[in-house]
Parts: sequence; structure tokens; C-alpha cells
Amino acid sequence: MVKRVSYDFCILFLAASALSMCAPALAQYMGAAPTSPQRAASVPESAMHVNYDDIKIAAGDVISISTYGVPELTTSGQTSAGTIFGSAPGAVQGIKVGATGDIVLPYLGTVKIAGLTISEAAGYLKQALKDGGFLTDPQISVGFVDSPTRAITVLGEVMRPAPLPAHGQIRLLDAISACGGFTPLASHAITVKRNGSAEAITVELGADPGAIGSINIPLLPGDTVLVPKVGSIFVLGQVKTPSVIPLGYNSPITVLRAIAMAGGVNYGAGLSKARIIRTNADSQHVEILFDLKKIMFGKQQDIALRSDDVLFVPSNAFKASVAAGGASVAMQAFYTAALLK
Repeated sequence: MVKRVSYDFCILFLAASALSMCAPALAQYMGAAPTSPQRAASVPESAMHVNYDDIKIAAGDVISISTYGVPELTTSGQTSAGTIFGSAPGAVQGIKVGATGDIVLPYLGTVKIAGLTISEAAGYLKQALKDGGFLTDPQISVGFVDSPTRAITVLGEVMRPAPLPAHGQIRLLDAISACGGFTPLASHAITVKRNGSAEAITVELGADPGAIGSINIPLLPGDTVLVPKVGSIFVLGQVKTPSVIPLGYNSPITVLRAIAMAGGVNYGAGLSKARIIRTNADSQHVEILFDLKKIMFGKQQDIALRSDDVLFVPSNAFKASVAAGGASVAMQAFYTAALLK
């Protein structure tokens, strides 16, 4: 008889607990929703203006030279570029700048051309032909064809990090697209390191598609584009699926969202003793204790999580023992609660 009373008491106790979990909250939190700073698209104004005419010819570059009415001073032969972007050098049309920065041309012989821009090279050759008495008014144009070293390097959270040939005018999103696009962990704050500049360029992509034109900066040969990894949070303990969750860009990940993304809590969760383990600026760990049940029922504000936060849901000793040894009792209690609801 005593055993039967104890058994019935246990069932009623668990049923009452189940009802308390299923009942609507009597009070709701009426404060502001948790938010994180909205990061708008931005880029330094100076980064949008690049003068490609300032790029200088270097040893190993393949250039084209076109002289109106003088076929012998127009590059039309095939040469080996020897670029770093393929296993075998390809044949391209142009003339290759030697290791000492020289090219050999009809009439002019050996000409030092490395260190000049395209427009400076055209002006230099024009003046040399006039001074040598070969042409009275030569019309010359010079252009880049290929290069063994002229590249834009894309690193970090892209699908295929790689150096890209920097021929012509390439923009930031073109380079990222050529590398397969972003990975799911990519941050929207991109860093561009430019040769000759002490400070890196920071590009905030933002969340507004209409702002793409204002942040799609032109890139120069030698630029390094770094796409860092976005911060993550870690959900551990009595949840269905312990998870590593990347932080959303303009939408905060709160405690409730993180719990939902981890599949919800287990029956054995100690809701009143949940905690956030956070690393502060001094690399010290601090614990933020909170009552998850109050947040779930709207009695307390949800908490926005930060990068590298660990959300830990501990076990409830009583629930854990029931789950381990009295599963049938628990199931009967929840069935009773459902009938009484």
C-alpha cells in the first residue's frame, strides 16, 4: 500500500511539473528586444579611386607595342609568359621584358623599360624614334599582356583561396567570385592590404544589396584580400545537439535562438542554472548566470550572445535520475498532463 501511494505521488508530482512547463506565462517581459549594432556598408572614399596608369612595368612582364604604319615595331610574335597561374607556360602575343628590365626593338636596339608606366613607356619610345631620325611623328601605344608575378591574392573564408591574374581592371567582388564566393563562416568585414600603403583598407559589405556599387572597390596588382572568419558561439550541456553556431551578420544570436538552433533542451536540463561563459578583453573568463525558464516564458529579457561565448545548460539532478531510471514514470506523467490540459 505504501509503495502504491508513493508511486501515485510521484506521478502526480511529475504531472504537476509538466503542467507548469506547459502553462502560459502569467507575466511577460515588456522591455526592448536584444539588439546588436547594425553595421552599414562602408569603405574609405580614397579606395574607390585607383589610377591604373600608375602601374609600372616590371621584369618578366609581357607587353604589347603597336606603332602605326610600322609593322616591325608592332609586337605580333608569340612569346612565353611563364606565369605562376598554370603548370605550363602559355604562348601569348607580345614582347617579354628581360630580367634586367630591357627589351630589344628594331632600330632602337636594347631599351630599358622597366620602372616606367604604360604611358611613360609609350612617350619614351616615341621620343627615341624621333631623336634617332627613324620617324617624324610616331604613333605608339603600349599595353600589358601578361605577367609572371602580377597577381591579386585572396585568402581566408572563400571557397578556393588563390592568387588571381591581375590583368585589366578587377574589382573586389569579382576577385571573391573568381575564388568561388564566400564560405558560410565568412565575415562581411574584409581587409585589403595594398603594396606601398601602411594602412590596410577595411571594407564593410553591410546587409543592403543596394550598397554593392559603393563598396566594390577596384584592386591593384599586388593587393592581398583577406576574408576573416566570423565569430562563433558554442552551445553545450543538456541540449539535443551541442553545436558551434556562426554569428549572424546584422541579426543577433540570442540565448533562445541558440537553444532552438541546437534542437532545444533535454528533459534533464537544469533551466534555472544556465550560464554563459564569456571571455573579456583581458582574456579572463566570466560567468553570467540566468534562469532559462524565465526567458522562455517571457519573464526576463533574452540575452544577445557575443563572439566566442559558451552557452552551457547544466543537468538537473532529479530530472536526470528520472530520465535514467524512471523513464516510464516520466512518460506516464506527461501523458497525464496532456489529458488534464
